[in-house]
Amino acid sequence: MAQTRAAHTRRRVLLAAAGELAQHGYSGTSLARIASRAGVTMGALTFHFPTKPALAKGVYEDGAASTRTAVDRALGRSRLPLQNVIDITHEVARLLRTDASVRAACRLSREEAGAGCTWHRLWLGDVERLAGEAQAGGHLGEKCSAGLLCVLVVCMLAGLDAPAAHTSGSVAEDLDTLSRLWGLVLGSVAAPRSPALLPGGSPS
Repeated sequence: MAQTRAAHTRRRVLLAAAGELAQHGYSGTSLARIASRAGVTMGALTFHFPTKPALAKGVYEDGAASTRTAVDRALGRSRLPLQNVIDITHEVARLLRTDASVRAACRLSREEAGAGCTWHRLWLGDVERLAGEAQAGGHLGEKCSAGLLCVLVVCMLAGLDAPAAHTSGSVAEDLDTLSRLWGLVLGSVAAPRSPALLPGGSPS
């Protein structure tokens, strides 16, 4: 019973910390405010996470695990490298809207708040690999290279991972925007005779 209560307290602290870090960033977040938001004492918080870096690391690891699971799920939906890239962007966009730990992991990485916080590499590495496969297979348009495709993906997601992007709108709106962007650029990104692609992502 005590272990169950401890695990529940730890989860409440992590959830509260994720919300604070995503909204205020590392420097703007305090342990006292996290404890208040989680409804626990400072003693209970520091029992699980003695320092602010330790708590930020726990939140980052949660967000990283969720991100990696989603990316792996996207990679299993299609055998086409370009479609995999599109699917990854939709998974990442969905997480940035729905999962505070992912938003926090993204922000911690952007602020370089802690060694090992490299959230963007959790999905960008696969995008780079897939872009290379698409180029080697002749699936990219004449004016598009693997490097350019990676820059395009980063730019597409940059607006969605900005803190201001989470103050309004919805998951559906974000995904619709992403689908429209892909619809606009696919004519230049994909080679003329490449297999048909789904701008809105493959069905789950």
